[in-house]
Amino acid sequence: MQSANDKNADPEHYVSEALAALKRNDFPAARDAIASYAEARPLGLRHYLIKGLAEIALSDWDGAEKTFSKAAIHHPDEAQIWFNLGIARENLGRFKDAADDYERSLALKTNQPEACGNLSNIYRRLARFAEAEAMAQRALDLGAPKAQALNSLGLALAKQNKFAEAEDAFWEALRLEPNNFLMFSNLANLAIDQLDFAGAWPFFAKARAATQDSSLIRRDEAMARLLSGDYEAGWKLYEARLELPHALRAKPPCLMWCGENIAGKKLVLLSEQGFGDAIQFCRYGASLEKAGVELLWSVRKPLERLFAANLPGRVCAEEDGLPEADFCLPILSLPLALRKLRPEDTPPAPYLRAPAEPKLPPSPKKKIGLVWTGSPTHERDYERSIPLAKLTPVLDLPAQFYAPFTGFGLDQITDQPIARLDHLIKDFADAAALLSQLDCLVTVDTASAHLAGALGVKTFLLLPYCPDWRWGAKGEITPWYPSLTLFRQPTPGNWNEPIARLAEKLRAA
Repeated sequence: MQSANDKNADPEHYVSEALAALKRNDFPAARDAIASYAEARPLGLRHYLIKGLAEIALSDWDGAEKTFSKAAIHHPDEAQIWFNLGIARENLGRFKDAADDYERSLALKTNQPEACGNLSNIYRRLARFAEAEAMAQRALDLGAPKAQALNSLGLALAKQNKFAEAEDAFWEALRLEPNNFLMFSNLANLAIDQLDFAGAWPFFAKARAATQDSSLIRRDEAMARLLSGDYEAGWKLYEARLELPHALRAKPPCLMWCGENIAGKKLVLLSEQGFGDAIQFCRYGASLEKAGVELLWSVRKPLERLFAANLPGRVCAEEDGLPEADFCLPILSLPLALRKLRPEDTPPAPYLRAPAEPKLPPSPKKKIGLVWTGSPTHERDYERSIPLAKLTPVLDLPAQFYAPFTGFGLDQITDQPIARLDHLIKDFADAAALLSQLDCLVTVDTASAHLAGALGVKTFLLLPYCPDWRWGAKGEITPWYPSLTLFRQPTPGNWNEPIARLAEKLRAA
């Protein structure tokens, strides 16, 4: 048996240990053995691969990214290094970097079906749908597992509104794997994209049966049920979102409230998902206050000042940590906990008031706010955001236009008659002050729509053909916000018609 000194004299012993550990799937031991080897000698190609593959097997994405980044510096011509670096960065959510890594790997070794499949999925996340389709087809041609490649192909086709071709791909995959829950789920969501609710429900049922009622499938069906107006089933199923990874930004500090009488107790309401969700559902606080509940709110910092001035109880920034309480509840669980399931059951808007400052500069013209884009990291931003150039029919109207938001999209303003207001906006209280001074707001589906609706500002909301669940599948009005008028795409991707109708309505006003 070798002593520690013998091992130090022969570092290759650690490599033997690492390989043996890999064979028995003892990935921590494999990783640690290579780390010990690195104390005596520089790592070579196989050492990086052993350590990095062990880290991938352990879902240690940060570790794998560091390992394969170093390996790429020393071995830039090794396709497998770039492929594994792509896997690590993909799982870290660094999709643009992952795409670069997979592309580099394929440039070095073209016949990699798994790299093609992974790159197709990355392109889809980056809204590069035609490239995703081509890469999925390449994976298929190179002999990737056929059902898996057909799944990627179908998803890429669906994102381009090629619904019939996508359906064919999913059905072909199902013929190969008749009980694949992903295909049933994809067929269900494909039907929802076409607002075919009757066609979707059987596929959701088959998907849930094939995967022991997975939380992801229940979450997707929940949003479809809510979109269809089936609030009873929708809100119950929507609790499945809390079972998904990273559902909440902070771990709940106490018992979850399930709707029982908690008069006199402290309840902390946890904001979740986007800013718009918190603005939409904070209205339920009034019902809890009437029931004698001591309310605490945990919200992201940009909402703190606006909510503190408007909501019952104490408002805390979640960045400062969660306050102590007897019970907690994610804010989108309020309709189910309170049994106020339909929008008509909620406290009506307006329910927020804006501060007096900052002030808009005076203008003799009608003051119209314009929000044409949301966060590019939103999963379906490609559907909701509109290139500013498409809004020319609106911008041709005799009005003073303002951009009452910050962040992505403002760089699109070139010679359009739009005054930027981002220098006046530090948080949502500032945005509320500016919105309240407008004659109206024209917006896509972002937090601006919820803020304007909560303030009672006259708002025209441009929606994709299959919108977010809260806007329903049809109609020009929403019970959530009486001051909103909805302009829907008549067919997927068709913005010209609703924008023309909106311009005509503004012209006649």
